[in-house]
Amino acid sequence: MKTILLIFFIISTQAQNTKPLCQLVDNHVYSPLLSERKNPYDNGYPEERYEEVLNQFIVEFTPDIKKRKGTFHIMRDWSDGAVNAWAWRIGDEYWLEVPGGMSRYHLITEEGFLTTLCHELGHLLGGYPQSNEISYEGQADYYSSMKCMERILTRLNIPAKKVSKQEDLDCYGDYCQERFIGIKSLTSYYASLERSPFPTRETPDQNQVNSTLTSHPKAQCRFDTMVESLKCSNRDDFSYENSKDGACLGVGSRAKCWFAN
Repeated sequence: MKTILLIFFIISTQAQNTKPLCQLVDNHVYSPLLSERKNPYDNGYPEERYEEVLNQFIVEFTPDIKKRKGTFHIMRDWSDGAVNAWAWRIGDEYWLEVPGGMSRYHLITEEGFLTTLCHELGHLLGGYPQSNEISYEGQADYYSSMKCMERILTRLNIPAKKVSKQEDLDCYGDYCQERFIGIKSLTSYYASLERSPFPTRETPDQNQVNSTLTSHPKAQCRFDTMVESLKCSNRDDFSYENSKDGACLGVGSRAKCWFAN
C-alpha cells in the first residue's frame, strides 16, 4: 500500500476555465488488487455492480448538470485501488473520478459508496458556501444525504430497510436507514484516517467555528452535518449566492462545527 498526500485543491494552469479539483480525503490510500480473504481492500463488491451504479448515477443526475448548462462525466477504473474520489470542472464539463478501490474498501458498504458519489457531486451542485462554484467540503456533505441519496437509491430500486426502535431516526423522506448506514460507513472511513473513534449520535462535535471551514472537517463533525440534514424537508436547489435557499434553518441546518453564518 502506498500513501500519497495530495493538496486539497489543484488548480490547472493549462485551461482558463478549469475549476478547483476536490478530493474525498487528504490521505490518498492506494493498494493493488489482492485476492486474499479478509483483505481490507477487497470487501467483495462486484465490478458489475460498480459499473451499474456509476451508469445509473449519470442517468439520474445528468438533468441537474444540464440545468447548469453542463455535461456530466465519470472517470472510472475498476483496477485502480485508490480509496478516494475527486470532482472537478473544466468549462461546462462536470467530472467525477471514482476508482474501483473506493467501492471495495472494508469500511465502505454500498450505501457508503453511494454517499461518496453524492458527496463528490455535492462539490459540483451543492451551492453556497463555495469558491469558484465548487462547494466546500461541509456543504458537499450537507448536499449528499439531503438532496442526493434518496434519488440514487430510488433509481437503483433498492428495497428499503425497516428501522428498528433502537435505530429510530428523526428523518424526512424515504430510505432513512440506508442514508444513515451510508453516513456511518463513510465517516467511519474518515475517522480511520484520523485515527479517531468512529462517529456516533451520542458524541456530537461541540466545537463552534468563527468562520466557515473551507477544508475537510473532522469525521464527527461531518457525521453530525449529514445526520442533521436527514431532518430537512427542503428539496429545492441550493443557491450559489446565499446560504438560505435550498437549506433548512434550525432543525436540519448545517453543523456549527464547520459552518458559520
